[in-house]
Amino acid sequence: MTNEQYAEEQANEIEILQSIYPAELELLSTSPHSFSITIPVDEEDVRPCTLQLAVTYTAQYPDELPDFSITLKDQDDAPPLAETDAELAASDLDDLTAATRALAEDTRGMAMVFAMASNLREIAGQRLVQKTDDLKRKRELRIQKEIEADQAKFVGTPVTPENFAEWKRRFDQEMEAETAGAEEGADERGVRRAGRAEGKLTGRQLFEQNQDLATSDSSYVNDGDTSVDASSFSRQPDQSDSD
Repeated sequence: MTNEQYAEEQANEIEILQSIYPAELELLSTSPHSFSITIPVDEEDVRPCTLQLAVTYTAQYPDELPDFSITLKDQDDAPPLAETDAELAASDLDDLTAATRALAEDTRGMAMVFAMASNLREIAGQRLVQKTDDLKRKRELRIQKEIEADQAKFVGTPVTPENFAEWKRRFDQEMEAETAGAEEGADERGVRRAGRAEGKLTGRQLFEQNQDLATSDSSYVNDGDTSVDASSFSRQPDQSDSD
């Protein structure tokens, strides 16, 4: 095939592509033929995105592969990302480029750009669906763990013969320690009370042991007052005692 034939075939393909993508194809140059195609990816339940396939024909295209690149177009009006919204990353674009190149190799010798663009839209949608499903599963797992954690707050440790026996042993030890401490404290308080009672004299005993108590206030006795003999207060035997 001559260069003129290659150029004619390339021009024919661009004309067909312009009819398929009237708004999406942008012609960049004619020598060599260079253009870009905007490819929207809007699968159901997937955050939409837009890819751009840029193509430049080589001199002997389609017997040679065209130069091409795949980029992700910015979307200024895109809503904020939700927890389950997936996006294409740089690694995804590398995978899409490799898959597109493999398709071009398989269709070498034929007009291939439409197939490249169509396949790109399909595999990009599949990648977004897969990533979205992964995010949904992670979200469901997170919610399930949160529910289980909340439920665990209201569920005690299951009682088994083993852990009940261990609890009973610790409980008995604590009760024995408390009882021993209470008894020891009671004994100490009893000893202190007994000691105080044993060493304390009654008022009569103090009076009888110290006769000075009877006269210690004599300086306060006025003329004409009657003196009191302390010995007169010694206990006299009752008539009932002599009986």
